[in-house]
Order: sequence, then structure tokens, then C-alpha cells
Amino acid sequence: MTSRLLIDGPSLIYRAFFAVPKTITDPHGQPVNAVRGFVDMIGQLIGDHHPDEVIAVIDADWRPAFRVAAYPGFKANRPEEPEELTPQLGWIDQVLDAAGIARAEAEGLEADDVIATLSHSTGGDDRDAIVTGDRDLLSLVRDPNVRLLFTVKGVRELKVFDEAEVRRSYGIPPKAYSDFATLRGDPSDELPGVRGIGPKIAADLLARFGSLDNLMHNLQTVPAQLRTRLAASADYLEAMKIVVPLVTDADVVVSRSHPPERDELAVISKERNLTGAVSRLLAAIDANDRR
Repeated sequence: MTSRLLIDGPSLIYRAFFAVPKTITDPHGQPVNAVRGFVDMIGQLIGDHHPDEVIAVIDADWRPAFRVAAYPGFKANRPEEPEELTPQLGWIDQVLDAAGIARAEAEGLEADDVIATLSHSTGGDDRDAIVTGDRDLLSLVRDPNVRLLFTVKGVRELKVFDEAEVRRSYGIPPKAYSDFATLRGDPSDELPGVRGIGPKIAADLLARFGSLDNLMHNLQTVPAQLRTRLAASADYLEAMKIVVPLVTDADVVVSRSHPPERDELAVISKERNLTGAVSRLLAAIDANDRR
């Protein structure tokens, strides 16, 4: 059996950026809080979960053109990336590459789509654990091959989602989560949902009809007020068929994993004031290799 950690890079990097003080800087006075926090997260995850492989997945495009074409409001008002974060993304790549940790992306797509593609083909005795703070990825949970580790307090406290936990938490199976998010709405992606439909009604409807398509084909069987609201949102619901589902056949590019390049890491550590975080990462990698 092979175990693999799929790291939602944007989710964890943003958490690190806002959790670690920006007063932590390199010798040039540049903030390195996101780098240090993210590197420590990776080390913690390796030490706690002992994976055979780690892949850090990144956004090639956080607002893909095909989603915006279908629904222009998709992430339309999301704040710009903090200026202190931008240079740190490249330094994170440098650390990961020198540490031998694979990175994955797909041109024109979000990290979510890359994770969906990578996990889609996982089967047999292989196991994927997706580490994220993004509930959209709950749609990928599939027993026994794919589970989701949801960040609660960084990566030190994670909520584990298998199919049963998704049902307990949301009243739906994972495969219905995209329809659930469509009906309820998703503020993080600026998707309004259907007016008057919250999580409970959305879950009840999907429990009854199984899917959004089946619900819309049987509108005559739902109460009049709800039928009116769903009918009024028909254009929105049609657009969400393109916006919400994750891509599972992306052309993913994955860098090669390899043993850590310790001399290179030493140079990066000194230049970016990362000695402690990199030392902890290497200790976790070494301990995992000895298992």
C-alpha cells in the first residue's frame, strides 16, 4: 500500500501567512512568515502521518477563464494577494524543490482541480489524504482510497473526513457536495446560491432527489415557494454546472521528488532566516525515511 499526502498549497500558505507574524523577516528585512509557517506545516504533516509521498499542489490560475466565462461573479471581488506574500511564494518553491518535495500544477487551473485529477485515479491499496481548509474538496472523499484532513488549528489539529463523516456533518454523501454547495452558495467563491435555501434545506432536497439535475426535473413535486425560487435561479444553476465541479482530467505537471539537497537548503536557510523551520523539516523527512 502506498500512502500519499496531497497538500492544498494555497489554503495552507494563506493560513501560514495570517497565523505567523509578518515581523519575522530575512536579513534583508523581507517578511518570511508564510515560508516559515508553511515549511513547519509540511514537517508537522510528515512527522504525524508518515506518507510515502508528499505533493504540494499550487494554483496556476486561481480564477480560471472557463469558470469566469460561465459566471463572471466567480471570485470577482476577492482581495488582491497581499504584497508581502507575493515574493514568498517563490521562496516556498525553492525550499520545496531543494527538500525534494514534489510540486504539481496544471496550466489555467486551480489547485483544487489538480488535487481532483491526482486523486481521481487512486485505487486498489493506494491511499490519498488531502490536506486543506477548503470544503469544496469534500466532494473527492471516497472510501477507502481518498480521505480529507481538514485544518482546524493549523495542521496540528485536523478533522478527518471519510464518507461517513461527510454524511454526519452535512447529511449528504461526498458525491453530492458540489450540488450542495451550488444550492447553499459558497461565500469564499462569491457564489450566492439559491435565495432561501440554506444547508438544511439543500441537504434535505439532495437526500430526497439524489442530485440537482433530478431535483430540477421534478420541480412540480416541491412546495410552491421553493419551486418558484429554484425556477428563478435556473440560469444560475445551469452556470454552476460548469463553475462548481472540479476538473478530474487535467494535464498535471508534477516535479520530481528526490532526496533533500542539504547544501542548497543550507544556503536558502541562511539567506531567508529559515534555519529552524528547515531543520525541523529535514528531521521529519529523515525520521520518515528510517521507518
